[in-house]
Amino acid sequence: MNSAPPDGERGAQQLTPPPEQAPVTTHWLNDYLGTLWRHRDFRVLWVSLTITHFGGQITFLALPLTAAVLLHATPTEMGLLTMMQALPYTLFGLFTGVLVDRSRKLPLVVWSDIGRGMMLLLVPLAAWLGFLGMPILYIVSFFVGLGGIIGWAAYQVFMTERVGRENLVEANSRMALSDSSAQLIGPGLAGALIHALTAPIAILLDAVAYFI
Repeated sequence: MNSAPPDGERGAQQLTPPPEQAPVTTHWLNDYLGTLWRHRDFRVLWVSLTITHFGGQITFLALPLTAAVLLHATPTEMGLLTMMQALPYTLFGLFTGVLVDRSRKLPLVVWSDIGRGMMLLLVPLAAWLGFLGMPILYIVSFFVGLGGIIGWAAYQVFMTERVGRENLVEANSRMALSDSSAQLIGPGLAGALIHALTAPIAILLDAVAYFI
């Protein structure tokens, strides 16, 4: 029979410290961007939505300037243009969630971007061909606004499906950062582009960005 170890040896075994574990190292980008920077789907969504936010600032400033400078719009016409930009939210805002819920999210995101890009292309094309008028700006404003509410709702649901609910808070904070940056920096960049290239060409750049 094996005898039990003496009391001294037993005490020494109990006092032996556990082996030290190697420290867990994390990538330095985790401190600034969180863990989602390694998620390819999120990176694509984030970049796409950031471009959309900044492009929206160009359109928000360039469309009224096109009406005022190139078409010499009256105050009434400028008011109608502003109304057409907000009208889709009033007419379809409540039904957007139902549409997104019953449809595939990625096609909605893609086609809303393509639709807005094609509508915006009408402005520089019409200006170049010489038939740009306020009715065209009314139509463009309405459908760009409509694509915006559908695309944004689909973006949110699609992002949740891709990153998971456990990462949703972090993802939303990154999206909010892009939105805030666009609202802060976007108008200045839009004004510089419009001053350097004219409003229709600035709108053309925004239209092209929707196809990226």
